[in-house]
Amino acid sequence: MEKNVLKEVYRDYFKIGTAVERIHDRFTNNEIGNPEKEALIAREFSSMTCANELKPAYNMGWNSPEAKEDYLPFVINPNAEFMLNWAKTNGVKLRGHVMVWHSQCAQEAFCKGYKPVTIPTDPEKLKENPRLKFFEKLDPVCFVDRDTMLKRLKSYIRSLVEYMYKAGYASTIYAWDVVNEAIELADKTETGLRNSYWYQVIGDDFIYWAFRFANDAVKEYSAQYAAEYGIDAGDKNALKAIQPVLFYNDYNEWQPDKKAAIIANLKREGHGHGSVIGEGLLGGIGMQGHISDNNDINEYIAALREYDSIAPEVHITELDVKCTCTNINREYYQAVFYKEFFERLIAEKKAGVNLTSVTIWGLTDDNSWIRGADPLLFRKDLSKKKSYDALIYAVTGGDLGEPEYVARDMSKKVYDFETPAGEEPKKPDTYGFKMKGFGECVLTQEKVHSGTSALTTTPRFADWMGITCDISDFLGQTIQIDAWVYSEAKEIRLGLDIEDVFPVIATVEGGSEWKKISASYKVPSDRHSIRLFFSTKDENPGHVSPLFIDDVTIELIGQEESFEEATNIAAIRGAGHLPFLYVTDKESVDGAGHSLCVTRQEKDATVKLDVSAYIGYTVDVSMYVKTADHEIRTGLDGTEPQMLAKVSSTSVEWSKIDMRVTIPDSLMSAEIYIETDGNADFFVDDVFIRPVK
Repeated sequence: MEKNVLKEVYRDYFKIGTAVERIHDRFTNNEIGNPEKEALIAREFSSMTCANELKPAYNMGWNSPEAKEDYLPFVINPNAEFMLNWAKTNGVKLRGHVMVWHSQCAQEAFCKGYKPVTIPTDPEKLKENPRLKFFEKLDPVCFVDRDTMLKRLKSYIRSLVEYMYKAGYASTIYAWDVVNEAIELADKTETGLRNSYWYQVIGDDFIYWAFRFANDAVKEYSAQYAAEYGIDAGDKNALKAIQPVLFYNDYNEWQPDKKAAIIANLKREGHGHGSVIGEGLLGGIGMQGHISDNNDINEYIAALREYDSIAPEVHITELDVKCTCTNINREYYQAVFYKEFFERLIAEKKAGVNLTSVTIWGLTDDNSWIRGADPLLFRKDLSKKKSYDALIYAVTGGDLGEPEYVARDMSKKVYDFETPAGEEPKKPDTYGFKMKGFGECVLTQEKVHSGTSALTTTPRFADWMGITCDISDFLGQTIQIDAWVYSEAKEIRLGLDIEDVFPVIATVEGGSEWKKISASYKVPSDRHSIRLFFSTKDENPGHVSPLFIDDVTIELIGQEESFEEATNIAAIRGAGHLPFLYVTDKESVDGAGHSLCVTRQEKDATVKLDVSAYIGYTVDVSMYVKTADHEIRTGLDGTEPQMLAKVSSTSVEWSKIDMRVTIPDSLMSAEIYIETDGNADFFVDDVFIRPVK
């Protein structure tokens, strides 16, 4: 038994799993069927999930001989059967995913005679984009009635559960996602339920009936087939070994509004029956965990605690952590997040939260559902990333070290997307431009503002899909952004690709001509990477207009520090005697914001401001300081501090200090110091560092 593998390290806390698929057809990069990947799964993980093979689309037997108008059987597909056998043979427990889901579910299941009738797409639009045929919606005229659909739901779930017992998999499958992703607040239904076909045909209690049917089937078939597993059917405790825990599973599950809607729907009664929770039908909550390395861990942990308070168990079912850093420290910052995340999970487990399983959604980055975000623990060649070490260190206490130094390029950026004569066109990601969502950014000659090329995307299917641009070199800096944009959408937006927030910093009306969009923006300092986000808002829901951008310029204005953010550029300075630094709203230059207070008992307990971003620059620095001491001195810190400015002060007024300094390019770090001629407390506000052009 290897001790330093994930399943052994986490044995005392929770199952550790991975989502995998079987190699078939053109999907040669999958896991089951590849001996090296199989060996890695068996060595490292105590649990696995079939990423696709057990979804309804591949197992609903609507076209099988057994199917009837009111009977929809489960018919196992060969790939799912192969994976179940592999898990059983290799002693890997399996999470069943999924019984009821709006996506990857045969449209035929909702139709009279299992014959879909769709609402046809406009022929002209179909010529322009044939893929739209795939997105055609069912015409409600073909729906079966509620009672028929409930019978189909019941028969599908019961035949699925019976198959697993009869085929010998009940001791392998320890959990099932009964209902997946039923909440979608954007659909604006009265209950927060997604406006899916399940909702449209059955109504707002389809979740209840799915859990009711699943619970009844598990109780019945576990007793019926108990002897085949060497269990006494009359021993309720023994039966638990072959009774999977039944889960509700969803994404963005940590967001407060969605969390509230999930819980409300699981508690809601009606239609002559109780609720999923009230009748004891819920075995657990599945928190998918599709997050980024800049997500708020505190918000996620708060949601974990709340779900634990209303459910017997909690699983994290589909964890992946998208890399947002764009430089050499990409994997490092992801690993730092993974380590803190798992440290917090372990702490919650020790505190009593009944978290019993954590599944990583995929094995290697190259086969992730979000390729390019590199969200997993292993690379294409199966080598371990720092994120793997992070999971081990979260338990053992190992150290990930420090990020590598990265020099910033804060020079003016001009992107006209033109190709110099004699050169091959560059891919947009060479400039730092990428498409958010499915597809890619491409150069186009269809519409241009100047020259012969502009930037657009492959077809967009939703407003949230757009064009992003890396501005990580400007973290903590104020920049001026100017771009020319074209879209016939109602509105064109310039914002930031900050997950769950997506702040908009400028808008222009769309139309039939190019428009200039501009913004001055202070890039947050408490992140390790950030991207601009160009998007649109169409007037008619369901229609998404193409977007074009050209002649983008990004120019540094300077660094502003008004102590209004969670982090700032100030640090303790002192030799033996140290100050205490804190942000206060009791004093500020404008009387309405915050400032930095430097509290000290000795004269040499002072403060320094990090200006390392300006190494090699000549800069003008201005700031305001308020103190009861008589003189304020500022300068460039170091082994031999260089004083640059000295001003008199009074205790009732803010003193403005201006200085110019060239910061040597030989330095690895640079700080501006502030000191006084006494030991009184002092306040600092509105620091502005501006490069000299």
